[in-house]
Amino acid sequence: MTGKDCEIKIISRQTMGRDRETIEETYKGSFLDRGEKKYLSYKRHTEDGDVECLLSIGKGIITMNQHGKINSRLEFIPGKKTENKYTTSMGNMNIPVFTRGLSIKNGQEIIEIMLDYDIATTEAIHTIMEIEVKLNK
Repeated sequence: MTGKDCEIKIISRQTMGRDRETIEETYKGSFLDRGEKKYLSYKRHTEDGDVECLLSIGKGIITMNQHGKINSRLEFIPGKKTENKYTTSMGNMNIPVFTRGLSIKNGQEIIEIMLDYDIATTEAIHTIMEIEVKLNK
């Protein structure tokens, strides 16, 4: 994807029961603004191999696609529960996600995205994900 080079910082805070985990990751990526829709692409390096990630950001919806060692498509729509596909080397899963909130702040050089959602497994995993995109000049 051609677009503007950027640095992406993702902070993910997950709570499952009494267990809490915070993960902070930084990636180099590309940002493309198509007016009503914006796209953010980057590559994650995992223990199992590389994963290409694409976030499609629209009005009131974010779609996250991953391809590589993990293949998934997750939809985040505030106030809605979505059924999502997730495929790993361990098998295929359908993951229900309930999106509590979504916030997007567009700045000239920095874009801030906040997702608040539950992964509705046997014991719900509450996640707050903050994504900061710094556009290179």
